[in-house]
Amino acid sequence: MDSELGTKVLISISSTDQFVPGTHGMPDFQEMCKRRLGSRSVTIGDCISWSIGGRPIKALIKDITGTQDGTIKIDRNETEIQVEIATHKPTDPIEKIDEEAEALIGIIRSSFENSDAYRILGIPVAKSILLHGVAGVGKTRLTRHASQVLQSSLFDISIHEVLALSEEFENKEFKLYNPIHLIIEQAKIRTPSIVIIRDLNALVNASEDSTKVLNIISQEIKGISSNEQVCVVGMARELRLLPEALQKTDIFQQHFTLSIPSMPQRKLIAENILQDFELDSQLSKVEAVNYYATQISMRTSGYVALDLKRLCKRALLKSLRRNRLESDDLAGELAQLSLVPESKKRPVEWSDFEYALSTYRPSQQIEVEASLPKRDWKEIGGCEKIKQKITQATLLPLLQPEIFTRLGVKPPSGLLLYGPSGCGKTAMVQALASESMMNVISIKGPEIFSKYLGETESKVRKLFATAKRIAPCIMFIDEMDAIGTRRGWDTSDSGGGVNERVLSTLLNEMDGVEGRQGVIVIGCTNRPDQIDDAILRPGRLDQLIYVGLPTMEERLDIVMILSKKMVVSPTVDLQSLAQQTEYCNGADLENMFRGAGILALRQDLNANAIEDKHLQQILETVCKRAKHQVLEQDSLAIYEKFRNDHSV
Repeated sequence: MDSELGTKVLISISSTDQFVPGTHGMPDFQEMCKRRLGSRSVTIGDCISWSIGGRPIKALIKDITGTQDGTIKIDRNETEIQVEIATHKPTDPIEKIDEEAEALIGIIRSSFENSDAYRILGIPVAKSILLHGVAGVGKTRLTRHASQVLQSSLFDISIHEVLALSEEFENKEFKLYNPIHLIIEQAKIRTPSIVIIRDLNALVNASEDSTKVLNIISQEIKGISSNEQVCVVGMARELRLLPEALQKTDIFQQHFTLSIPSMPQRKLIAENILQDFELDSQLSKVEAVNYYATQISMRTSGYVALDLKRLCKRALLKSLRRNRLESDDLAGELAQLSLVPESKKRPVEWSDFEYALSTYRPSQQIEVEASLPKRDWKEIGGCEKIKQKITQATLLPLLQPEIFTRLGVKPPSGLLLYGPSGCGKTAMVQALASESMMNVISIKGPEIFSKYLGETESKVRKLFATAKRIAPCIMFIDEMDAIGTRRGWDTSDSGGGVNERVLSTLLNEMDGVEGRQGVIVIGCTNRPDQIDDAILRPGRLDQLIYVGLPTMEERLDIVMILSKKMVVSPTVDLQSLAQQTEYCNGADLENMFRGAGILALRQDLNANAIEDKHLQQILETVCKRAKHQVLEQDSLAIYEKFRNDHSV
């Protein structure tokens, strides 16, 4: 019905965070409700959800006057809207928690205590914590969870809200009305309470404004007495990028690091997310959630909490698209997805998650080349012993670490695959990455160099730091001789200094010391003699695997695989081809078949198959070039000498 003149609507605003009246950035809820609810019919008890700056907001229609049936159509100009801010404590269902969450809860709980034991022992009660970890790792989520467990009020402010008032810093009265002071004073009234100060990485070293803001934070934290149940939680992404005062414990008395979730932690996070999903499975709800969460956790190493949430949402969207034939209004479905929790009660199949896993790129991999072309071991002919060596050196430590622990043996830190070009070194790494489902960071040695001083070394450090964050991870360095050049090899004025600095950085990062668990470095080269010996020491690339020219049996295996990929006449004698291609590698054989196919089309556009005559015409050229590379360039002698020099 239409609203009547003088009709009033009372709306209760609630959030998982507390909004403090009078603080900078406090939303004008009255105007916002008019704008969002104008021309909309509402009934007492209706709950409308939206978000402000990422904060989830709920607007509950608490009371309506001027109507008999409790339903009214809001008119922006005529309807009077009154807003109250709900002050209730969080009551959302408690998530399953792990040791990391319990540790943070314990620290915050201790800040609420003021027992005689603390006073007798002279132990100060820490009232502040600096919580740091990469974006999306779950800092805010975990703190909100701690607030639920401890039944405390939760207040939230961004440091940007303070920096926006920089012109007021010199005002003497600013101390009394700055946003941090106001929010902490409100927190003191509604104890026990937690105050979140977000975005501390916005503070820059040597900045005058940053220094003043740090002084404000320090003074306000010191103003919290030991008997007040208030804990201030500062949040930052990278500790090393913060001002020096924050890196120490001068302001925030305790530091807590949130690391990239492990597999058990990812399973817990996925279970919490999937509770609201309708999973298409013959299993019970509990069993289905456990199965899906287990499968997701096994295939999402390097994912943070936000990545897992986005992954599941992508699977849900895929299920909506899959069912679009049942509902033509896809736009309406998508609009409801963010507003109505019931929209999650749609059957989501495992195929939807497969799609999400294949298309979503986790946030920690965005800045690096983190994938290799998919390849199956069956596509690589021959080299069975080499395949076995590679998988044992890389997958065994990951899948069965206990067999190394039992003998007290340290697993390999890295591999160097060396041998002539075209023999399948890179293809084997691609197959390994595809089979293991490990994260991959791929580097081409020459491409990492920069013309700017120090930038190449910085790139190397960042790549290894990323690999540690997303472990288990394969760090694949193609053309290893370019980045790990032997000292003294390049005597030119322009190259020597850069190469040695990069080599030094690479050696430091590759050292088999703490913090590299789950990261295995695999290098590939066709010039192992140019690689510095220090890289080949134990703890670095300590497994040297020669990938040489294929034998006759291996060449037969390769040509059989190639003949299945193309349309080859059954009259072609594959055994004879293998015997005639003595010095050819896998790439040569592939080029031979491709060239024969092109030749067949040149001769007859209606050709149905590659004939033996086409292969024979190409074979002579391919074999001549391959023989030249092997014999006249004396490359096999280089590998033989390297193998003898580094044999165990």
